[in-house]
Amino acid sequence: MPNWGQGYCTEAAKEILRYGFEVLGLHRIHSGHFSRNPASGKVMQKIGMVYEDCRRQHRLKLGEYVDIVDYGILKSDWQKII
Repeated sequence: MPNWGQGYCTEAAKEILRYGFEVLGLHRIHSGHFSRNPASGKVMQKIGMVYEDCRRQHRLKLGEYVDIVDYGILKSDWQKII
């Protein structure tokens, strides 16, 4: 993919956090990714999200059960890093 590694996903994810906390007034935002896609976890870490859990074999994808890795961030934590 020609645009991978350019930081577009990280910038979009930062904007999602900003919108969620500033516009929607959320207290907490969480997200997850397939364990086979650690790059998504790196994006979540870059924007300040914290590892919370791994739900083992949680989702059936293409006939195989896969793990979901969960991350989350509180508004108070996000305010410290902006």
